[in-house]
Amino acid sequence: MSTTGDMAARQRTWWLSTNGLLLIAGVLSSVCAWLLIAAPVAMLSNVASHADHFGLVYAHMLGGTIMLFCGAINLYIGATRRHFRHHRLVGRTYLVGGLIAAVIAVVVTLGPHHKSDASVIFTNASTSLSMLASAWLLAASMAYRAVRNRRYDSHRDWMIRSYVLAWSFVFCRIVSRVPSVGELGDGQAFIWLSWIAPVLLCEVALQWRAGSQLAGPAEANRHDLR
Repeated sequence: MSTTGDMAARQRTWWLSTNGLLLIAGVLSSVCAWLLIAAPVAMLSNVASHADHFGLVYAHMLGGTIMLFCGAINLYIGATRRHFRHHRLVGRTYLVGGLIAAVIAVVVTLGPHHKSDASVIFTNASTSLSMLASAWLLAASMAYRAVRNRRYDSHRDWMIRSYVLAWSFVFCRIVSRVPSVGELGDGQAFIWLSWIAPVLLCEVALQWRAGSQLAGPAEANRHDLR
């Protein structure tokens, strides 16, 4: 009886922990982002804006939706170890959805769509966004390689990095709609900052423990003798 009460108390405590609050914030913000960015595409309300490449945009929306929500679910599974039997399936679905979204993002970004001069391939915006998609592909590939080699700590860290990159794209799309953003280097500087800054902060968070103090003087002395 007390064991059941203790388990319920731990469950309530977890939702108030850093991981729990981050998960809640991630899910709620993902829903808001989907309604703002993906819903018009899903409901076919902006076909005219992408008349010559709407099929690609729709596939990108589907892949991005899968990536956004499956990523949040898998982070929850990894943090709580609950429903862990579904971890591999959800993770593979996340990677497939992200692969579709990232590849299409590169194709559309470097293509002639939405450019004043269709002959120009590399603009500041297209270069930054294609680099963001490429960075996600790299992080996802490293996560897959790590888990194939049973390096689970490395796999976890690379999956976190990949999800930060996925959310960076969403964040860029949302904030770029704010008129004042255009004043920051005609909006080009913000496109780079929108994903480079979160990646740097994520790296600091992942490596924070590695740079912390050792447990005690004895352990510090052993470390100095190596």
